[in-house]
Amino acid sequence: MVRFIQRSLELRIAVALVIVLAAVIGGFTAMDIRIMRKDTIRTSERNLAALAGTVKGNVIAAMRRGNHLDVQRIIEEARSSFGIDRIVIYDEEGKLLRRSGIGPGERTLPIPPSVLAAIASGDRSDLHDHGTASLSYYSPIANQAPCYRCHGSDRLLNGILRIDFSLQGIEPLITARRNSILLWTTIMVALLMTVLVALLRHFVHTPVEELRRAMARAEAGDENILLPDTGSDELAVLQRGFISMLDRINSLHRANFDKEKELAHNREAMRFRNELQSMFNAMPDGVLLVDTSMRIIQSNPRVYELVPALEKAGGVIKPDCVQKECCPFRGIGEVLKSAAMMESQCSISLRGGDARHLHSICAPVMEEGRVAYVVQVVRDITERVKTERELEERTSELVAANRLLSQLAQTDSLTEVSNRRYFDELLDREIKGHSRRKNSQLSLMMIDIDHFKLLNDRLGHLAGDTVLRELAKMLGENVRETDTVARFGGEEFVIVMPDTHLDGAGYHAEVLRKKVEARPFPGPDGPVRMTVSIGVAAYVSGSPSQEVLRSADRALYEAKEGGRNRVVVIRPEAVVKEQGSVG
Repeated sequence: MVRFIQRSLELRIAVALVIVLAAVIGGFTAMDIRIMRKDTIRTSERNLAALAGTVKGNVIAAMRRGNHLDVQRIIEEARSSFGIDRIVIYDEEGKLLRRSGIGPGERTLPIPPSVLAAIASGDRSDLHDHGTASLSYYSPIANQAPCYRCHGSDRLLNGILRIDFSLQGIEPLITARRNSILLWTTIMVALLMTVLVALLRHFVHTPVEELRRAMARAEAGDENILLPDTGSDELAVLQRGFISMLDRINSLHRANFDKEKELAHNREAMRFRNELQSMFNAMPDGVLLVDTSMRIIQSNPRVYELVPALEKAGGVIKPDCVQKECCPFRGIGEVLKSAAMMESQCSISLRGGDARHLHSICAPVMEEGRVAYVVQVVRDITERVKTERELEERTSELVAANRLLSQLAQTDSLTEVSNRRYFDELLDREIKGHSRRKNSQLSLMMIDIDHFKLLNDRLGHLAGDTVLRELAKMLGENVRETDTVARFGGEEFVIVMPDTHLDGAGYHAEVLRKKVEARPFPGPDGPVRMTVSIGVAAYVSGSPSQEVLRSADRALYEAKEGGRNRVVVIRPEAVVKEQGSVG
């Protein structure tokens, strides 16, 4: 059987192609299975990361509300809803706090030391096999400022969230895919073997017989025979003598044909250049025709007027002038490389210090699929550039003036914080955004200087203005970038605090009150001490936009009635109760 295959050209080709195809399909199968396994694990990690972020957010929200018992319910619902094997919460040292999906007698796996050591820097995943292949995803629960009341501020983490996901369903899919590919590979190889043998008998055996007959006709004197050179196999053995005769005849024919073609091309090129020169001379712009050696083939007088340096070039553009920023010829080199049209603008210096701005368009002239010449059109755009620059300057001045007017319309002239008008617009926007965002918080702080009228009467209004400016500056330095300080009127200020829980706003108000009480403010006869009263309220969903302002004002009133220099926080329950009684 082996000797038969070695004597048959078509069978040798068929066997070789089948072996190559089988090797390629086998390699592809192995690579596809490996990629499939990696992609499945990577997808699982991304899904577990998203789930971990959701669980952590719900757990932290429950803990901040003081609903500690909701934590177990949250992880139970997350595990059952997303088909997770188990969810475990550890403390910072890896000790078990809560778990879901673990039986009473089942042992909870500890956190690997390598994961525990690196968890503070970010999420980690661990692929392990304890009976069944599983993917464990670890995510740190960071200790934040709102959590300091229960957990203290010296701890980096409040806990570690672990989510275990079983990978045992992946292997059957991979095995089924591999078996399917191998089955189809066997069928394809068998069919290919059959088809190749039939095709090769038709496309190899028959041409060999035709070649033998053509050689007989050539030896008899027939010159109208054309056969390709097929290589070094059995066909080449039969073709060598015949091709040697045809080469001599065809070489003479090609030489004669090339001469005629060259003469016709030269005549056509001469006619085209004459027409091109007439067109160049009639154009108002400068024009150059350059070959691949950067020799100027044709041009018009206008281009030498626009680019005086061309007169010294001697009909050749220097190569370094193409490679560097050499106005306006750099585009020629780019067109020679890319074979695509290119536009550019540049400027040249003239005698007397003036500058001339030029616009250049370069286009390739193709011959037989390659760039043979480059046509460049150069136009003087100096006046247009001057006009555009003047327009840009006027536009910049107008934009700066509009920006300044907008800032002045939003800023209190005395304290340089936001004014009442901007505060009203901002509060309305924040409340609308609060309605669109789920689980968002919006708190408002209203601040009033205690006994400010007495300070004005005792020290004068200029001293009072100085105190207002210093207090506004201090408030701006002690809030977040997302918070907004505004002067509400007289000696009253307001602070809008998006995404801030009422407890956090109350805590921050107390911090501000103590800082104001401890700080000396400049006065005409020495430092001035003063205090502030602060009312804090939070927006209640569904209430009118001005309700939170009224609540904060009521809290401020209670703070002043209670003796001043204090913070009063109005709880949402009190606001809702009051609204119900009014209705």
